[in-house]
Amino acid sequence: MYVKEYMNTNIITVTKEMPVAEAHALMRDNNIHRLPVVDDADAKRLVGLLTAGKIREAIKNPGIQIANPMHYLQLLSQMKVKELMETSVITITPNTTLEVAVVWAQRRRMGTLPVVDEGQLVGILTATDLYKITTQALGFGKPGARLHIFNYFRGPAGEITNIITSHGANILSLFHITLPGTRTEDCIIHLDKDNASDITDELRRKGYVVQERS
Repeated sequence: MYVKEYMNTNIITVTKEMPVAEAHALMRDNNIHRLPVVDDADAKRLVGLLTAGKIREAIKNPGIQIANPMHYLQLLSQMKVKELMETSVITITPNTTLEVAVVWAQRRRMGTLPVVDEGQLVGILTATDLYKITTQALGFGKPGARLHIFNYFRGPAGEITNIITSHGANILSLFHITLPGTRTEDCIIHLDKDNASDITDELRRKGYVVQERS
């Protein structure tokens, strides 16, 4: 799966010279927290990223005294986006795999990944997008039993697959996890049947430590 297949191409952007108050209004009206900043002369050239966090920091700056909370709008109107934007922006390309995008977002704690192709801003991928994609790929919320095989260590998958298919079930998804506080790798298998007690019993007879979950 590639970023180009899931990125949002309907991008809301701001320019460096735009008053922060206008950018803040765009965030509020569109319920977003980050805005790509493009060059005033080239609407496709990414030059920075404005975040709601940076705006909050500016308002709470101890060096700025605001007697009336309503006056913060006046303050933001006097500031330009270029004064608050982040210029060291991590970007990805349309051909970046989703796996790499997820790792980048997690390691750098980034909520937004601008997608740039040959110097041009072509899309955007947010943490919410990645969450939805991951949820869909892992089958969360879909019917069917889930088998949690403990301490699996990528063992004989063929044996497990044969047991599952011999009971008339199909695998909808399979992934490996390492639970917090452990160093062992477990396996989660999502099946297309609601009751997998027969499969669970046979796996246990084969020596697997397995738990069925709905």
